[in-house]
Amino acid sequence: MYFEEEQGFLKQSLKVEKKLFETQSKYQKIEVYESAELGKMLVLDGNAMFCEKDEFIYHEMLAHVPMCTHRDPKKVLIIGGGDGGTAREVLRHEDVTVDLVEIDEEVINVSKEYFPQVGDWDNTRLNVVIESGMEYIAKAEDQSYDIVLVDATDPGSISNELFEATFYAQVNRVLKQDGLVAVQGGSYWMDLEGHKRILETVGHPFWIAMPYRYEMYSYPGTNWNFILASKKYHPTADIVLQRADLLEGVQYYTSDIQRASFTVPRNIKKALLGIAKN
Repeated sequence: MYFEEEQGFLKQSLKVEKKLFETQSKYQKIEVYESAELGKMLVLDGNAMFCEKDEFIYHEMLAHVPMCTHRDPKKVLIIGGGDGGTAREVLRHEDVTVDLVEIDEEVINVSKEYFPQVGDWDNTRLNVVIESGMEYIAKAEDQSYDIVLVDATDPGSISNELFEATFYAQVNRVLKQDGLVAVQGGSYWMDLEGHKRILETVGHPFWIAMPYRYEMYSYPGTNWNFILASKKYHPTADIVLQRADLLEGVQYYTSDIQRASFTVPRNIKKALLGIAKN
């Protein structure tokens, strides 16, 4: 039995033993599969979100790259991230509070049941809000967050509004004067034009806007990208080394990994001229 996912020109098949769970929430189809090699896998609307074997890569890179770029983060907003993994990683940093805003409560419920090791749901520094990310951020106070993390599914789903210019104008507004945002940015290998559109949209209000890469077994093509946009700090020049390299519990992230992840191949660098802001 195989789980198949198609992304543009590529269809990827992952061997699975059985489907453990399926439901249709108000917003999306949620499935959980069991794989002997990859562990349990979370799937939303036919797209693999993560498997137990590789989830730490995605969550560590989305969380720690911005957390170790900012000089002194105290308050973090996560839009999406209903599996809890990104919040778990942010909460490894002491004296940080997290507001997690997830539109689909059923994703949280399924994650708690099938992936209890992924979230840190009982942490007193975590505040969970069930609401649309766009609606929440439109009501948030000016300059109320140090970091915003957009842990969303791909464009073309319920996350469409999280890839629009109006949303990133609001993100810019709620970030402090030295704030930064990181967002799931597709893949410049799988869909360069789609990646360019996201990078341009996210980066427009910011001084710095750069893609960085990570690898996921469960994603078609394996090589995917986040985008970091910043009002002040540069993700390779301003890494807080002591914070980055003394993190406890991480399995993938290091300061060297952070620097390397922003290294862009020559042809991609040329394609992003005038869009990326280094």
